[in-house]
Amino acid sequence: MKDRLAESKLFEGLAPEVLAQLAQSCQVRQAVAGEVLVREGEEGDTLFVIRSGRVRVEKKTSYSDTYTVTFLHAEAGDFFGELALLDPELRSATVVAEMECELLVVSRDRFLAFGDAHPAAGLLLTRRIAQHLADRLRRSNRDMVTLFTALLQEIEERL
Repeated sequence: MKDRLAESKLFEGLAPEVLAQLAQSCQVRQAVAGEVLVREGEEGDTLFVIRSGRVRVEKKTSYSDTYTVTFLHAEAGDFFGELALLDPELRSATVVAEMECELLVVSRDRFLAFGDAHPAAGLLLTRRIAQHLADRLRRSNRDMVTLFTALLQEIEERL
């Protein structure tokens, strides 16, 4: 399990003995194609690292229409649910298994206990999560500006 953690962008570069300790905090979860792993608006307290397979991240519009935000893959070392390790707010998206998947799951309680036992590694992981969230926020901001600009252009063309 520790080898698979090392393949994730979130955990790369951690010392093997630290990864071994973190691996003890993980549970393995199997998912079938079509299974909802995380549901938008529900409480969550777990991080998922994709060991095999692919998942689809979805959001709902204000009209309850579903749209795909992105796909996450084991080959890319992708993970999701990291915000739930830091913040007990409701899930911000739905995640669905696109195919059979194997996931490593870390709960908030186990993550915090790991950070208490390994402060340097816990700080590094928290910084990486913060960087990942900051990257996502920047991307969302760029997308919002693009959409707003397109909307303004459409309004101008109709006037």
